[in-house]
Amino acid sequence: MKMNNLISKDSLGGQFTFPGTPLTVQRMGYGAMQLAGPGVFGPPKDPEGAITVLREAVAAGVNHIDTADFYGPHITNQIIRQALHPYPTGLVIVSKLGAVRPPDGSWQPASSPKDLAAGVHDNLRNLGLDALDIVNYRAMGSIHGPKEGSIAEQVTVLANLKRQGLIRHIGLSNVTATQVTEAQVITDIVCVQNNYNLANRGEDPLIDDLARQGIA
Repeated sequence: MKMNNLISKDSLGGQFTFPGTPLTVQRMGYGAMQLAGPGVFGPPKDPEGAITVLREAVAAGVNHIDTADFYGPHITNQIIRQALHPYPTGLVIVSKLGAVRPPDGSWQPASSPKDLAAGVHDNLRNLGLDALDIVNYRAMGSIHGPKEGSIAEQVTVLANLKRQGLIRHIGLSNVTATQVTEAQVITDIVCVQNNYNLANRGEDPLIDDLARQGIA
C-alpha cells in the first residue's frame, strides 16, 4: 500500500512556522538518515526504493526533510536531489554540520571554520541548491548527548555564512541550555534538535524554555 494512502495532510500533526522566518512546515517531517547504507555509510541496497520513499513522503504532504551531507557521506543528499529536484514549492530542507565520515566509517568532529565552510558547500553541491533553508550546528562534544563547552566560534562562522547568503537560518543540535543562550547572543536560532523522546525526558526544562520562545 502506498504511503499516501496511509497518511493525509490532516494527520501530519498540524503546522509550525519557524520563528522569524516565512518557513511553515507540517509538524511531521521526514528524517533522511537511513537512506544511506548500513551504519549510515555507503549507498543503500535499493537506491530506487529510497527514491520512491522520498517521493511518496512528499506526495503524502511532508514538506520538511532533515538531512546531513555526512550521511553516507554525500549519499543521502544525492538521493534527495535525484528524487525531488527541482524541489516543490514550500519544501524545507534542514541540514547539519559538525561531523565527517572518514573511510573507516567512524563519526569524527568537523568544527573548524574551514570544516564548516566546506560542509556548507558540500550540502549545496549535493542537494543542488544556491542556499540552505536551515543549517543546524551539531555539537560533537559527546556523541550520544550534549556536553558543556563553548560553541561561539562555530556559531559565528555560520552567522558569517548566513550574511554571505549561503544559509538562510541557523539551528543547533545536541546542545545544552547554556549553549543555546550563548548562540542566541550571536544570531537568531530557529530550532534545536536534541535526543528527546518518551524514555529520555532529561531535556524537559530546555524544551519548556524553547516552547516559551516559539523555537522548534
